[in-house]
Amino acid sequence: MYRKELGIIGTGKIGSALLRRLISTNTIDKNNIIAFDIDENKRNNLSEECMVEYAENNKELVKASKYIIIAVIPQVIDTVLKEIEPIITNEQVIISIAAGVSFKHINKVINPAVGLIRIMTNTPALVGAAATAIAHNENVKEDQLEFVKGIFSAVGMVVELEERHLDAVTGLSGSGPAYIFIIIEALADGGVKMGLPRAIALKLAAQTLLGSAKLLLETDIHPAALKDMVATPGGTTITAIHELESAKIRATLIRAVEAATLKSKSLNSTKTNNNQM
Repeated sequence: MYRKELGIIGTGKIGSALLRRLISTNTIDKNNIIAFDIDENKRNNLSEECMVEYAENNKELVKASKYIIIAVIPQVIDTVLKEIEPIITNEQVIISIAAGVSFKHINKVINPAVGLIRIMTNTPALVGAAATAIAHNENVKEDQLEFVKGIFSAVGMVVELEERHLDAVTGLSGSGPAYIFIIIEALADGGVKMGLPRAIALKLAAQTLLGSAKLLLETDIHPAALKDMVATPGGTTITAIHELESAKIRATLIRAVEAATLKSKSLNSTKTNNNQM
């Protein structure tokens, strides 16, 4: 019925990263993808680079696609939903990447019988190392869910959760790369303070974060046990850990995740209330 398997509305950082990875990993044949972006330069550049078809507008894309990814910022998703609502059918699946925009909010515009999937991913999708959480409503069939999981597996790890957890995912992994970049920068600054060239300090700090995360994920050893493997009695590491604990780094990071989660919840609440006014 649909001539394209996947349509992507919005080819900003996440949308374009997903498009490139789907093609480079052969997850979906480029001939089965159609995209649209309001920015003509993005359309032209990505069309030339990825050799995919670009729609003339959102309606044309929806008419052609079985699965529709909406990769736009929360502030404009309502405009997109209102534009495509008259032509969406129950045989299609809408996949929203807009942070903080709930199923309840989407259903104020879109027929509640349509299959909806919400995605919370993060910027490491640009290098195929995203952390992605997926939630769906009751209209999404098992084969449809598996198809969408396959799409986002192309850009990293995928976990399935109930929608109520997505604000916490936003606070942890959605905003998380920014926390980690601050940590990497601070570690590099420490290396520079102790005499290392900045470029080398930055590489060492980034590789240390990367290697530590890989060690945790591949061994499934608790982080406390991995920490104890490094912290020998009376050594340099335990001395440094004492400084970190004195500065309440744990409490600070916990509060950061909490603050971002609450902000995500408040944004959704504000959006819903504004629509009721």
